[in-house]
Amino acid sequence: MNNTTRVILVRHGQSIYNQQGLYQGCCDDSFLTEKGRLTAYQTGLSLSTIPIDFVYSSPLQRARETTSEILSAIATIADSHPELHIHENLKEIDLPAWNGLSFKYVREHLAEDYRCWRERPHEFQMSAETEDNSSGSNSVTTLVKPQNFPVQNLYRQAQNFWADILPKYAGKTILIVTHGGTIKALISTAIGMKCQDFHTLQQSNCGISILSFVGAEYQAELEAMNLTNHLGEILPKLKEGKQGLRLLLVPADSEKDVYIDSIARIIEKSPLNFCLNSEGANSAQMAEKLIRSCSQPTVQLSISTEKFMQTWHQTISGRSRETSSLCTGLVVAEIGEIQGALNQVLGLPIQQESLKVQPGTINILHYPASAKYPVLQAMNLSGQIS
Repeated sequence: MNNTTRVILVRHGQSIYNQQGLYQGCCDDSFLTEKGRLTAYQTGLSLSTIPIDFVYSSPLQRARETTSEILSAIATIADSHPELHIHENLKEIDLPAWNGLSFKYVREHLAEDYRCWRERPHEFQMSAETEDNSSGSNSVTTLVKPQNFPVQNLYRQAQNFWADILPKYAGKTILIVTHGGTIKALISTAIGMKCQDFHTLQQSNCGISILSFVGAEYQAELEAMNLTNHLGEILPKLKEGKQGLRLLLVPADSEKDVYIDSIARIIEKSPLNFCLNSEGANSAQMAEKLIRSCSQPTVQLSISTEKFMQTWHQTISGRSRETSSLCTGLVVAEIGEIQGALNQVLGLPIQQESLKVQPGTINILHYPASAKYPVLQAMNLSGQIS
């Protein structure tokens, strides 16, 4: 009997607030742009070959519109679409004081709060003004400002969602359409990430992530994260600015020609500044084959240091990178070493096995110039979604 529950997570398509660079939180004023509708439909087509048993959506209109487009696309391939449920615990993070404000305004005029939000999300607080008429209709209305920890609250919301649905769907495949912050909290609570690492996961509009839960204890494995190649993107767009250092991590275990060809097609149009590979014939040969497909000359270096990926991360993480450009490097290393490095980035024990890096895929880390922490842009990016 199959007791693995597979969960496909999709962020909603581009909304008008996304387009205008505004915070939207869990307010419901924002709806999809035409581009958002198109990419949602494309996402549905890419998922149409996967048997999906149930669909869950956030109640906010930008998510519901995305769900509608996805189901419409699925219906063009299949005779019917899965049963749809709306769930309150799939709402986006609550940021009432910032709703409708531009990212630029918050960054410049609310700098102290913004810095805490970016650097210490687990400590970030936001007060919400509410009317208090508890003394009766004749009393004077006063305003109270209860303290609110948005990220902590979102993690509790995600935990409540898992507790509600996982016992119901053993052995089933569930599609969840929700929001960027909510997906980060759902992934984090599933694999044991802490609130302080909230911003280390990127979620793009209509990006696809996949979790599997195995056994009665619902042990979670992250199969893929933020896949966007079904939208025609070679690599996910850089949300933290086109500056800093970007690493394309490729398992050396991908030495089969079919894997090399698949990876080469992805990176051939991505200019590489350098290539690093761990010691070993497979790593070196694979790196050589891959850089031949690059659009410009690339320097290749072999690293003899044991666990060099983990050493690399310790060296460059936490340092400001004063640069006005983007430097992209290809790194070929053993699967275990890549998994260990990604665990470090996500604040997980190095030996934890909840990240399942696959041969023939690309895993993308971005060390933005504007931040001291790295961001996992995508995990197990390949030519197709399965």
